[in-house]
Amino acid sequence: MKNIPIDKASVKLLGRTFSEDGILWLTHSGTGCEFVFTGCTLSLTIGADNDCLTDGKRCNMPRIAILCDGRIIVKKVIEQSNERFSIISSDTPVTKTVRIVKLSECAFSLAEVRSAETDDDAVIAPTAEKPLKIEFIGDSITCGYGVDDSNIQSEFSCEAENALKTYACTAAELVGADYSLFSYSGYGIISGYTADGVRNTNEILPQWYDTCGFSYSTVSGTKLQDIQWNFSSFVPDIIVLNLGTNDNSFCSFHNEAYNEFEDRYLDFLRIVRRNNPDARIICSLGIMLDEPLPFIENAVKRFCDSRVSVFRFTAQDGLLGFGSNWHPSEDTQHRAGEELADCIRTMI
Repeated sequence: MKNIPIDKASVKLLGRTFSEDGILWLTHSGTGCEFVFTGCTLSLTIGADNDCLTDGKRCNMPRIAILCDGRIIVKKVIEQSNERFSIISSDTPVTKTVRIVKLSECAFSLAEVRSAETDDDAVIAPTAEKPLKIEFIGDSITCGYGVDDSNIQSEFSCEAENALKTYACTAAELVGADYSLFSYSGYGIISGYTADGVRNTNEILPQWYDTCGFSYSTVSGTKLQDIQWNFSSFVPDIIVLNLGTNDNSFCSFHNEAYNEFEDRYLDFLRIVRRNNPDARIICSLGIMLDEPLPFIENAVKRFCDSRVSVFRFTAQDGLLGFGSNWHPSEDTQHRAGEELADCIRTMI
């Protein structure tokens, strides 16, 4: 048996991952890696970060999936520092496409992927880059929060999150694109979610966009938000913004705040454009609510960039069910993904 490092030389990286000391750290929803395996045996070791394990709350632990030729063969919450999974065991060499994906979001926990254990003659190689790349920036809807739970009264849990079922991953799959998700449950432009109208300044997304991300967990003692993101490592052709749902929980108490939301949304557009000078940008909203949409439209008009457009999703009405805490169900997410894919096809 031999160990093959999981790094950019041997795998295609998905999303804002981070490598250190031979370990691939999975951060945001949908982050992971993909490779073509040829050989007889393959085992993978995946662990949760120490901060998460010390906290000991299962609801915050990372959830991952491992796919083989597109079929999910592992889907679970990682509750230990090292969990070993036997992925392929064959008497004769086989060739399979393997993908490791973090289903849960970045804020609460990280997952680490160590080297692949294979037979001596096995080889792994990165899968081919797809011709289109899309970045999605959003909140719990983009994280896929609640999509694997139909109890509208459930408490928050990473176990209810599934990035693969989001509108984002659905749209990327339908148009044949590689993707990167930068999303946080409860986050907004000027305020995170608030139930009482008091501004939530702890959960503001734009402040972390230039970094690898924000997490309460650390990478070998290093805060993720202290690691600058290299925008040349994933250059999107299209960027989809889906923010404003959580801001509305604040603005609905203070109508004058919608104008502030518009101004700060415009500021964030400038940040996104500065880091992605050639991308088409789609400013979207509407799956759960659409009250801020006119202010997003105003911000786009003020931005005066012909490569920026506005897109309205069909609003959920309950006929397709709900996930946790009234979040979109799997069917609602899928419908939104199909709608967005149709929009993207008109651009490409």
